[in-house]
Amino acid sequence: MPRKYSMDIRGEVAALRRRRFIEATVEVLGEVGADRLTVGMVAERADAATRTIYNYFPTRQDLLSAVQAELLQTFRDTLPLEIPKTGEPAERLRQFVTVLFDMYEQQGAALTTLLEFDEPSIRAQVRDMRAWRRDRLEQILRSARHTLRLPIGQAVAFAFVMTNHVSWRVLREEIGLTQGQAVETTATGIEAGLFRVSARRTRGKATARGSS
Repeated sequence: MPRKYSMDIRGEVAALRRRRFIEATVEVLGEVGADRLTVGMVAERADAATRTIYNYFPTRQDLLSAVQAELLQTFRDTLPLEIPKTGEPAERLRQFVTVLFDMYEQQGAALTTLLEFDEPSIRAQVRDMRAWRRDRLEQILRSARHTLRLPIGQAVAFAFVMTNHVSWRVLREEIGLTQGQAVETTATGIEAGLFRVSARRTRGKATARGSS
């Protein structure tokens, strides 16, 4: 029993160390970018020896891949909990944009640098992230296919481009919109571009009928 307890403790310590190394990498990425990041920088930030990090991540690329996997898993864990599976498609899309953009904001410069880093293992994970987002958009839009201006494939492509990380960065960093304005601009643009009747106008008519 003491031996198993000791092994459990060592496992917990190892998991905590690995988590700290990933968190330190995210912090450094946000400051210097993927191209300039070194394992030594991460070790200094995590207050650990460089060789200790190499015990967990044999190469720099392994460390960056682990960070990207962590960011990807955060998307997968968060969005399914936040986006309703039923309801008006336009409202579900608006909520999708809100949660997605909040994730972009929270992950900040670290996600930006990793998405731009030309490493095969990381690029594969980025493709997985994009495929997952595209699938979610298709699920929402298929429930509204009879009210769409475009065929489902084109509608998904339009929404996919509007909700990508680059579009968010342009709205926030180049145009200077607030996070709320970026969400509103994107959600309204998708709604106007895809749906024959604006969900907002439909709600307005329903309200007017109810008050008459």
